[in-house]
Formats: sequence, C-alpha cells, structure tokens
Amino acid sequence: MRILDRYLLKGFLFPFFYCLVLFSVVFTIIDSFNNLDEYIKYGSNLRIILSYYFFLLPALLVQIIPISILVAILYVLGHLNRHNEIIALKASGVSAFRILSPYLFTGILISFSILLINETVVPKTTITSTAIFDGLITKGKKNLGERAIKNVAIYGQNHHMIYARELELVNKTLHDVVILEDSPGNVMRSIARAKKAYYDDDHWVLNDVIQYQMDENGEMVGEPSVLPETTLDIPDKPQDFIREASQVEFMSARQLGEYIEKLNGAGKRLVHRLRVDFYHKVALPFVSCIILLVGAPLAMKTGRGSAVIGIGTSLFVVVLYYGIESICLALGKGGTLPPLLSAWSANIIFLFVGIYLMRKTS
Repeated sequence: MRILDRYLLKGFLFPFFYCLVLFSVVFTIIDSFNNLDEYIKYGSNLRIILSYYFFLLPALLVQIIPISILVAILYVLGHLNRHNEIIALKASGVSAFRILSPYLFTGILISFSILLINETVVPKTTITSTAIFDGLITKGKKNLGERAIKNVAIYGQNHHMIYARELELVNKTLHDVVILEDSPGNVMRSIARAKKAYYDDDHWVLNDVIQYQMDENGEMVGEPSVLPETTLDIPDKPQDFIREASQVEFMSARQLGEYIEKLNGAGKRLVHRLRVDFYHKVALPFVSCIILLVGAPLAMKTGRGSAVIGIGTSLFVVVLYYGIESICLALGKGGTLPPLLSAWSANIIFLFVGIYLMRKTS
C-alpha cells in the first residue's frame, strides 16, 4: 500500500468507526427510553437488558454502516478540501479517481463483509435478541390479547401445505385454513378447507371442514366430505407456524432460497413476495458501496462553499436512495415488478449516477 493510500484511509477509518460507536450508542439510548416502561413493568434486570442489546448489535450495525460511511467520507474529504490538499494532489498529477480509489476499494470490502455477516451472524443473533425480549424481558405478556400473525403458511413434515388467514398466538388458533396434501411424487391427494383449527393435546382440531379427494392425476373424485369437526395428525406445532411466518427476518439468503425452492409450485403470490425478500437480502449489503460511490464525488467539489453543498446534496441522495428502494420493493411485492428488478433497481440506478459523477469529477 502506498503512502498516499495509507494517509487517505487513516483519515477515513477513524471517523467511520467513531460514527459506528456513536450511532450505536444513540440508538441504544433512544430504544432504552422507548422501552423503559416495559423494562419497569416487567421488572427486567440490567444483565438481561444488556444481553438483549448485545445480540441486537449485529443487525443494528448492518443498518447504520451505510450512513456511517457517508458521514466519514464527507468528513475526510471536507477536511482535505479545507486544507487545500485535494487541489495540491490534483496539481501534482493525481486524478480524482486515484484519490477516491482507496475509499471505493474499502467500500467494496465493507459490502462483502456485510454480506458475510448477514449470512452467518445476523439471523442467529436476531432470533436470540427476539427471544430475550419476548421471553425474558416481557415474559410473553406484551400485548397478549392482540398478538396475531396474518397470512401464515407452512410446508408440513408429512407432505402437507397449510395456509391460514390468521394465527392467534394466545389460544393457538388458525382461522380460514386451507390444507393441501400431496404424495411424494408431488401429486395432489386432497384439499381441505376449515373455518377454524386449534391445537389441543398434540394434534390439530379442525371445525367446519370441507374435504376434497383427488386421484393420481390430481383430479377431484366424488363429492366433497363435510364434517363439523375432525382432527389432523401432523407433527407441526403452533411455534412452527410462528417461525415460518417470521422467516424473512430470521433466515439468511441461502436459507430463504432453500425454503422458496421447497415452496415452488404452491402459493405463487407467497413465493413471489419471498423472492423479492431473497433478492433484497443479496442487494442490501451493497448499499454501502453505492452510497460511497455517489457521495464521494459530490463531496470532492472544491471552491468556496462547495463542500457544504456537497454534504447537503449527498444527504439528499441517501434519502432519495432509500425512498426509491422502498417504492421498488413495494411494487415488487405487489407484483408490478419482477422480484430481481425490484430488489436491485435502486442499486442499479444509483450505480449509474455514481459512475456519471465519477466521470464528471475526474
């Protein structure tokens, strides 16, 4: 590494890590005050609260790294501008791209590091932090009468695909249930609809059931059976539905991809939404590199007052980026955009903007 690269990176890394610590502390303080009534109400001790924030930290860092990178690059380039060091470097024949190349390379390394952390650390620590908050801090009593999960689905262990409009967590009850049973050869054997299903004595009890039988070609056989009540003997429990309903938050991209493959061919709308989440998990780590690519050329502008303009414009670009990303994800989950395009649209748009600004700055 050349002396110039070491000098430029030294000025960047200190404010970057400073921002990470500062934003983490600020978030922890704000979140602590927001949940203070819960901590007091349920008598949570300090050790458990600290454990909760410790396991929450990896997911938090993934969110604050992009803004930390932006603030750090604005600070270091603003510092170089104020001391006319960028002008001196350009006068010595050093191009703008050469000045920014150590930062861009660092941004790429950070992006791949975030991708690795998301795949290995974040899913496990998110599950742990959620378990600590729900199980040890609130002791499962928070909003007890209102806790329900909408639109749950699970591919059961005995070739059962189960959908429900709602799962009530308190009484372990499913509403508006559809149960698809297939054979090992992926041929539909039966379809059952139930108004309600509740878990009792290690099995599911279904109320107001209509059941259709299928032949080996997947065609309906005979008249449907109408039963006021029946039992469904499957090993899946209510907590399995809870885990699957929260899968996007608690799964890595690899695990989510495997789950989508298992669901492929059943529930096209559900699979489409999950594919958007899958591609977004892959695209999210590269936000850091994209924001740096756009923010650095804007912050490099020299001249009186131009550093302030660059900072303001860069912050506006970040807000614009997340706005476009949210819109594209919503369009993707609504079926307007393909999953891959909806997840990567913001990155692609701002990648070209960053390349344009880099060319203009050089």
